[in-house]
Amino acid sequence: MYAFVEAPASVPAGAGIDAAAIEAVVAGGVDAVVSRHDSAAPEATEAAIVAHARVVDAIAAANGAVLPARFAGGYADADALRAAVSERESELSAALARVRGCVELGVRALVPAGERVAAESGAAYMQARLERRRETERLAEELHAPLAALARDATQTVGATERLLLSAAYLVPEEAVAEFRELVARLEEAHPELGIVCTGPWPPYSFATAEAGS
Repeated sequence: MYAFVEAPASVPAGAGIDAAAIEAVVAGGVDAVVSRHDSAAPEATEAAIVAHARVVDAIAAANGAVLPARFAGGYADADALRAAVSERESELSAALARVRGCVELGVRALVPAGERVAAESGAAYMQARLERRRETERLAEELHAPLAALARDATQTVGATERLLLSAAYLVPEEAVAEFRELVARLEEAHPELGIVCTGPWPPYSFATAEAGS
């Protein structure tokens, strides 16, 4: 299983995992792009993972709305796939409408390695930690808010590690990608103390709410 797309699917040329042919399985108003294999789940080799990602990229390039499936997700046969989709067709259709015409862009912001919090007492130490957390949240929001305003949807994690200030994904309309990148560049100029990295565009993995089953 590679992705769900709006019907009718445009199936890209080329082969999938283990050189298997790629095809679309019609399931109501949603098509599933798949390849057929003898084993229930392909082995998670580097070649297989790269092949899966390559097919998802090609599907995204050929279709206006794509919900990528996780690697090795799948169904026993086409009937099982159609049965599963029939139970969730409205959810899948809504998710496809949400990502239509959009790509995913990722942004990570790193702070320089700093000194450890030092304080004379436990209370002072906790106060210093609290103030640092508040400053992290304030700065992360300063970066995230204008970027999220250009996106249809966004996810963010703030302060996951001492240095990782912000890790976020943005569902950006294709016509706004250049503007988004320009805004990232302006934020870099405004915050030279931070290391800001923008990646993508990617298929909307972070916004594919409907995964393939097993």
